[in-house]
Amino acid sequence: MSEERTKILRMLEQGKITADQAARLIEALGHRRFHSGPDRFARRIHRRVSLSELDRIPDIVASAVSSAVKTGFQERSEVKTDFPGKHSLFLKSISGDVEVSAWDEDKISLEKPGGMTKVRERENRVMVRSISGDITVFVPRESKLELVSVSGNVEVTGMSGKLGLKSVSGDVGLSDLTGELKADVVSGDLKMIRVSGELLVESKSGDIELEPVGEFSGKISSKSGDIEVRLYPDADVVLDMECEEKGAITLDMGFPYEILEKDERLLKVKLGSGTRVLKLRTRKADITVRETKED
Repeated sequence: MSEERTKILRMLEQGKITADQAARLIEALGHRRFHSGPDRFARRIHRRVSLSELDRIPDIVASAVSSAVKTGFQERSEVKTDFPGKHSLFLKSISGDVEVSAWDEDKISLEKPGGMTKVRERENRVMVRSISGDITVFVPRESKLELVSVSGNVEVTGMSGKLGLKSVSGDVGLSDLTGELKADVVSGDLKMIRVSGELLVESKSGDIELEPVGEFSGKISSKSGDIEVRLYPDADVVLDMECEEKGAITLDMGFPYEILEKDERLLKVKLGSGTRVLKLRTRKADITVRETKED
């Protein structure tokens, strides 16, 4: 693999460039080699792309990453699967679905390390990289999870602790979570059911569905996907909502709330005592707040 492509993948891994920027650079390498110095390379990195190009990212990135990391990967039968006493997991998956579930055991366990899988341990941390295969992982309920997924669906259930998530081209489902959640989703829908804590979520082009419980706050933002929030009557929060360029804000709740501020594309309402704040932002999409229907 060329030195330039290695640089691109390394910068993507380190978070210095985004997946869309990496995809454009990798695609350019497929047509012609770089014959220039660092200045032209840097200018290519900072090239801006439109939302319409995001759908092309997953296959390009997955293919490039796959060719880059084959060395050191193991077949399923050779991979260690149980890690007693571990409570921190880094998981990167390319072209495969991921399911992470919390349990009462004091260990991290890999149930289905499909495709090519590489596993490392470092102190309290388990690092898993998987290519072209689905993977199921069980973690202790109080855990730290860092998850990167390219071209695959993600499900995370039952955790309390700290969750960092980056997903490119795949739907994401999060349920029964509490703690600190930071999620960045590109080109996929995001559903968060029975979640609480500090929520910091950004979506580029997918819809967001949120059903929070208990104490919650943070910021949920979407560029071109709708946001729907379903609240219980005991919600204690200020909703700070804004559609920046176009879109509508709709309230469909049967319990009391107080309007604190209202403008053409901005609405701020208080439910309960309003001890916490949840910001909802879209650029070109709708925001809808409904009452949760009891089962």
